[in-house]
Amino acid sequence: MTYHIEPARADSDFASIRKVYYETWLSAYRDLIPEAALKQLTPAIWRPERHWRDMLLAVTAAGEIIGVCTYGPARNAAYAGWGELYSLYVRPAYQHDGVGHQLITTALQQLRADFLQIYLLVLANNDTAQQFYRQHGFRDTGRQYVDQAPFGTLHERIFIMSFKR
Repeated sequence: MTYHIEPARADSDFASIRKVYYETWLSAYRDLIPEAALKQLTPAIWRPERHWRDMLLAVTAAGEIIGVCTYGPARNAAYAGWGELYSLYVRPAYQHDGVGHQLITTALQQLRADFLQIYLLVLANNDTAQQFYRQHGFRDTGRQYVDQAPFGTLHERIFIMSFKR
């Protein structure tokens, strides 16, 4: 499969990006969060256009968006001055083809230009994602972030990475 990584633009196809988020959540979180929560999801709940300046897209030769990665300054005040990897989603049909690797590698290059340290949150019960992030240089701090979502409490692990200059 041929695809490339490109930065999002103000006029990117945000409906397709929402679909990537939606499909990935339904697949990746199927056994990790309550089924009732997944049934309430619709593509309309995501607002990717808010982060287009800090967004990378994986796009096929035919123009189909198959992956999305967002990143930028830390949103949590405890990590002021850090960078954050906000999200990384690859449509289920394209997972395990290197798309996620290309997205995160490119995002890390961008983050490294602006930050010495970065972090991300990953569901405490998402072993697959934790392994992926470890393979890309993140380490688990052993700390958790507890998020009160509309459908219940989410326990997320805090992973960090430091860059050397």
